[in-house]
Amino acid sequence: MGAVTTTTSAAPSAPETTGTARTSGRSPRDRALRASRWVPVVAVALYVTVPVLCSVAYAVLPGGSFSLAAYSVIGDDASLAAAAGRTLAITGATIVTLVVTLVPAVVAVHLWAPRLRPLLEILCTLPLVVPPIAIAAGVVALLRAGAQQGRGSLGNQISQFLQSPDLPLILVGTYVVLCLPFTFRSIDAGLRTIPLKAMVEGSTILGSSIWGTIFRVVIPNIRGSMLFSVFFATALCFGEFSLAATLSQQTIPVWLYDVSSHDFRASIAIAVLLNLTTWALLFVATLSADRFSPAARAARAEKQLQKTTTKALAS
Repeated sequence: MGAVTTTTSAAPSAPETTGTARTSGRSPRDRALRASRWVPVVAVALYVTVPVLCSVAYAVLPGGSFSLAAYSVIGDDASLAAAAGRTLAITGATIVTLVVTLVPAVVAVHLWAPRLRPLLEILCTLPLVVPPIAIAAGVVALLRAGAQQGRGSLGNQISQFLQSPDLPLILVGTYVVLCLPFTFRSIDAGLRTIPLKAMVEGSTILGSSIWGTIFRVVIPNIRGSMLFSVFFATALCFGEFSLAATLSQQTIPVWLYDVSSHDFRASIAIAVLLNLTTWALLFVATLSADRFSPAARAARAEKQLQKTTTKALAS
C-alpha cells in the first residue's frame, strides 16, 4: 500500500513541475512583449504633453513663482476680443456652410447616384494633397485680379466684399475647402450605418419634403458624425494661421503672432488655452461619436428593453 501511495502521489508532481518550468520560461518574454507594446504610446504621450507642460510652466511660473499676470492681456487688449469675435464668426459661417452644402450632397449621392460617390470622394479629398499656402496663393491672385479691374467695377466690389474685416467670406470658403476631406469621411461613414433609403422613403410617404427629411430625420440619426465634423471645423478655424496671415485677416492665431513680438509670455499663455481648448473639443467629439453611434443607441435601447421587461415580469 505504501508503494502504491508513493507512486500515486508522485505521478501528478511531474506534470506540475514541467508546467511550472514552461510558465517560468515564457513569463519574461511575455512581460517584455507586453511592455514593448506601450513604448509607442508612451513616446507619443511624451511628445505631445512635454511641450505643453513646458509652455504652461513658462506662462504661469515667471521667475519661478506662480503668477497669472500673462493672462491679464485678455481684459487689457481690445484687439484680442475683436480677433476672437472674428474667429467665432468665421467658425460659425464655416460650420453652417459645411452642413448646408455637404450633407445634402452626400445624401443625394447615397440615394440617387451611388456611382458618383468615388468622384465626390476624390473631389473632397483633393485639399489633402494641395498645401494651404498654395491655396492661399491662388486666392490672393484671384482677389488681385478683381481689384485690378478698377474702382467701382463689379470685380473690385466682389473682391472688397469677400475681404470684409467683419466677416471675411473668402476665409470662410477656404476653411470649408480645408475641412472637406475630414467632414466628408465622417458624414459618409455615418450615413453608411443607417437605413438611409428606408428613412427617406418613410418620411416622404408621411408628407415631408427632402429638405425636411434631411434636417429632421437624417441629421439627428448621424449626430455623432455631425458633432465630430463641427468640432473639427472649430478646431481648424481656431488654429489655422497661414491662410489668415496671407490674406491679412486678424484671427486669433494671427493675433498671437503679432503679440509675440512685444509680449511673448502673453502669446504663449493664450496659445496654451487654445491648445487645451482644441484637445477638449476633439475629446468631446470622439466621445460624442461613440455615444451617438447606431451601435451605442441600439445597446441603450436593448438595455432599456431589458429593464422594462424585468419590471413587467416582476409586477
